[in-house]
Amino acid sequence: MIIRCIFFIQVLTLVALTSWSQQIIVPKKNVAEKKWIHDQSYQMKWTMLKDTLGFEIGIVNMIVKVTKKTALVITEVKLKSTPSSWIDSTIVQKSDLSPVYHSSYNGQRDMALHFGNDVTGFYRDKQTGKTTQIVQNVKPGYFDSNFYPMLINWLPLNQKLKADINIYDYNPKGKSGLLKAQIAKVTQGTYQSIKLGKRKVWVVKVSDEIGVNGSSTISYIDQATRQTYKQHISAGGRTMEMTLVE
Repeated sequence: MIIRCIFFIQVLTLVALTSWSQQIIVPKKNVAEKKWIHDQSYQMKWTMLKDTLGFEIGIVNMIVKVTKKTALVITEVKLKSTPSSWIDSTIVQKSDLSPVYHSSYNGQRDMALHFGNDVTGFYRDKQTGKTTQIVQNVKPGYFDSNFYPMLINWLPLNQKLKADINIYDYNPKGKSGLLKAQIAKVTQGTYQSIKLGKRKVWVVKVSDEIGVNGSSTISYIDQATRQTYKQHISAGGRTMEMTLVE
């Protein structure tokens, strides 16, 4: 009986250690494969899905500019329903991909964040005219929330990869501060590219805590080039798709 109890305790301990050993991805040297970090630009069509129908709501332009020390990721959203673009810019250190700066400008609000020992900046709500000064002490070891989707493309992806990603997000109407994103599953698949034909892709399922109830995304990423072909997104009770314009 004692031997059985000891064996049972050992099994429980092993299960507990396994569940606690989830990899956590934080900024550090060689966290990403350097060959994927290069200048690039591409366009995604943004579609809202309802039942079996899809309604195009806008275009997203992605631009990456790399220098010796930094990488700049620009996301420009052009919605059909609004005259002005939504532009987010993120600067990270090239050496470890730690955040340096994030700005976000659109018709509803302006925001700028500087990352250091503290996160400092401002948030201006254009609907109310209120400007909030941001000073927040945050434990180091996180990525900017606007950058982490690009980070996933640059990681050494494989079918065994499951990991948490520490991210920082500021949202006065939702969660702010350190949040989690999670790479839940990576599998191999194929995607029929218009220009390149049948391509081998990584199918990456990710969830995060951004927004009121978080979101989940399934991305189809080319294994040879790390180009994102398609993303299936669930957020705020809505289902959307981003598809590469080829």
